[in-house]
Amino acid sequence: MRLTFRTIAILAVLCSGCGTLRLNRQIREYARLAVALGARDPDSLDFSYGSLAAADKNPPRLDEIRTSALALQNELQGNPEPRARRLSLQAQALAARAGELLGARMDFAKAGTVYFGLRIPGADPDPKGEARAEIDRLLDGAGTLAERYAAFDAKFVIPPERLPLVFARAVAGCRDQTVRSMPLPSGENVVIEYVHDKPWSAFSRYLGNYSSVIQVNADLALTVDRALQLACHEGYPGHHAYNSLHEERFVRGEHWLEWTVQPSFTPQALASEALATIAAQVAFPGEERFRFERDALFPLAGVNAADAGKYERIQRLVEKLELFEPAIARDFADGKLEWQRAAEALEQQALMAHPEQTLKYIAEYRSYMLTYTVGRALAARHVVNWAQFDELVNDPDAASRIMNPE
Repeated sequence: MRLTFRTIAILAVLCSGCGTLRLNRQIREYARLAVALGARDPDSLDFSYGSLAAADKNPPRLDEIRTSALALQNELQGNPEPRARRLSLQAQALAARAGELLGARMDFAKAGTVYFGLRIPGADPDPKGEARAEIDRLLDGAGTLAERYAAFDAKFVIPPERLPLVFARAVAGCRDQTVRSMPLPSGENVVIEYVHDKPWSAFSRYLGNYSSVIQVNADLALTVDRALQLACHEGYPGHHAYNSLHEERFVRGEHWLEWTVQPSFTPQALASEALATIAAQVAFPGEERFRFERDALFPLAGVNAADAGKYERIQRLVEKLELFEPAIARDFADGKLEWQRAAEALEQQALMAHPEQTLKYIAEYRSYMLTYTVGRALAARHVVNWAQFDELVNDPDAASRIMNPE
């Protein structure tokens, strides 16, 4: 049979339509599996909303989720379309997480690579000891450097009764900085709640319709700087702003319904966390952070601002020691370091004032902590200003760019 140009054009349109229908079916299957995994293990699902987010009253078993996710990955692998490629990586991570929950052994480093494409840095993050030497110079007195830092840090802890006032002002400040540079959807809003007995400091759950609930762990002693870090991370321009813009741009604008679910142990979660960890430095660059904390947050916290400049300098130096944490977390999670020795290592090497909370987090979430540490370092290579931050927020392939900084 001879095909006319008109017939060929019609067949091309029909084939394109078949491809779209197939991808839509695969997206629905992906969302079903992500929500089912969250029903079996709440730690595995960050959020879900919208038409694909309905929870099954009788979700499939973990072995069924794993088998279906692998089948979906195989289906998607031959499709060069960017959405299909991203979905294939997500499905692969779902299958790996289900397998781990079923008892498949993955050590800490392998899990970080399988879920997020991240590797534990081998280099010393402070090879010449310059950050530690500067902190040591700023904190003279008796005792080890870790002891002196913990005592200094404690001076800036927010009294529990003042935490809601300080945190609300911090969120408002982060939002004010954000809307000047990144227009947010009309009507977006956050609700702040205070909770107890959690392994994390704070958590932002996206509800859809440009709304989030930010939960703050009221059991923890938060300093002024840490409160601002969390406010920007969980709120603006971090998770809440990030998810609201994705709903506006991807879900409502492009009709990409796969963005209405976010499984935790996936490349998608890496992009979200990595950008959230640098949210405060984007929102308050240079001296702006110091001035906002000194002038707005210190008075509300009832904390003496006499050492505000010294405090700010030391906090930024301590951040440079964060990349000591992944190797310690690996050895702790893999059973090579017991609790006390891991706590001491975090205190001495990373100058972590309260390592017990971090160890609780690692015990439950394991390699997820790499998104905060290694992910942060990689994201910071891409972003030094608002335009670059917004570019990554608006890039559906942000995870790939963060994992491959070159």
